[in-house]
Amino acid sequence: MRALLFSAICLTGLLAVSCSNTKDQASAPITSDVLVSSTESWDGEGFSYPQGKAEMTFIKAVFPPGAKTPVHTHPQPGVVYVEKGWIKCTLTESGNEREFRRGEALVTSTGDTQHACKNIGSEDAVLFVAWAGVEGVPLMQPVKAE
Repeated sequence: MRALLFSAICLTGLLAVSCSNTKDQASAPITSDVLVSSTESWDGEGFSYPQGKAEMTFIKAVFPPGAKTPVHTHPQPGVVYVEKGWIKCTLTESGNEREFRRGEALVTSTGDTQHACKNIGSEDAVLFVAWAGVEGVPLMQPVKAE
């Protein structure tokens, strides 16, 4: 009987501590910041959504120092957040370039806009990308060399 009473007292004490910690955590305000909101991609072009069954995809891409994507296009819009590092994206046709660093966000180029991105920093570049695509359609389409 004493063991049961002791167990009940201990359990009550643990619950009281646990509940008080939860209460303190719940009272902290939730904050949110808009990192990017745009009607254009980073290169100034508008974008549209492809037709078909919608599919959302969220990826983490890690670019080692000096790593470069092949020249490619995206058939759908996406949003990128640079968690770590420094990348440079270059438009193939015009040669226009733009650099993105840790903490920056961008809307990807879409449609027929050919481009490539490279890690120009000395550490891994870590990017998180959310795509609003279509089921069965690749997120990145490499451009064939002519």
